Amino acid sequence: MTLLFLFFILFVVAAAGGCAFSMKDLDVETASWYLGTLSRVFHAGIAPGDPLIYRKSKVSSRPGPRARNIQPSENGDDYYYEVDKFWTVADVSAEGRLLARTRTGKQVQLSAEDERLRKARLIERLRFRRRFPIV
Repeated sequence: MTLLFLFFILFVVAAAGGCAFSMKDLDVETASWYLGTLSRVFHAGIAPGDPLIYRKSKVSSRPGPRARNIQPSENGDDYYYEVDKFWTVADVSAEGRLLARTRTGKQVQLSAEDERLRKARLIERLRFRRRFPIV
């Protein structure tokens, strides 16, 4: 019960803080500084050898078993869907670009701010450990 109460308090404090602080109230310089700081904090932990999950959009008439967010197209013949790709960071450049290695050995350059890209969580690292390539 106490643990539930603590989670509730944390949720209320976070929600109140989010409502009190909105990006529309900031000027351009402060907003760019704030977003740049968030980006650096989020991507500071990415290093070579880290596993990444990239959600790639695809179109096909027959989505596979790993397809997510399946949407029919306008004409009804094809489907739009997303598939998780399991990559490993090969190199991180000073400009914030990532060089990732795919399971087939290809190298892909990505922006560190790409919203479809994220680090794999501990559970995902364990569950999908055979899908991440070794660099």
